[in-house]
Amino acid sequence: MAFNPSVLAFYQQLYTEHLFILPEPELELAQITPLVAPEVISPEEIDRLGSIALTPKYPVLGENKKGLVLLVSLPEAAFRALPKNEFLIKVLGAIRYTPSDVGYVNALQVKPVNIHELSKEINVNHLLVFGKNILDMTADSRVGYYKPASIGRTPLLVVEELEAIELDVNKKKQLWAALQQMFLK
Repeated sequence: MAFNPSVLAFYQQLYTEHLFILPEPELELAQITPLVAPEVISPEEIDRLGSIALTPKYPVLGENKKGLVLLVSLPEAAFRALPKNEFLIKVLGAIRYTPSDVGYVNALQVKPVNIHELSKEINVNHLLVFGKNILDMTADSRVGYYKPASIGRTPLLVVEELEAIELDVNKKKQLWAALQQMFLK
């Protein structure tokens, strides 16, 4: 940037301290060298790298048409059978959902699940968590069982494991009351 004498008068009116004009070193483009030389990638390598599918951190089972995500922590065989679980199908039907409206996420290998990261990978309009210690939550943001809450704008319900609810009438009633609060207001 070259020195402009008309600007000096302007600065002298703004500042009461002494102003010093220092010459700027002039650098030529040849003197500036890049820190890292750019790597040349062949078109064949671009095609090969472009066709590699990234594996998601949170694998999803189901179509997740309506953004209801069910988080569970189950062995793989039990997780694969989850969309066909008769009790779960009845629960979903009671809140006007079908198994194809839901995304099932098994957190067995990726506990605790970060909701923000999960929402980057899949559509999360509502989150229903079956089990404890599945979500990544701080001590002051803990959510009690069967108490609808929200994290950001995502409605959340944490309940006990599906098998435990299925075997206990009182837990079924608690689940139904919480689901009514969350979905059928």
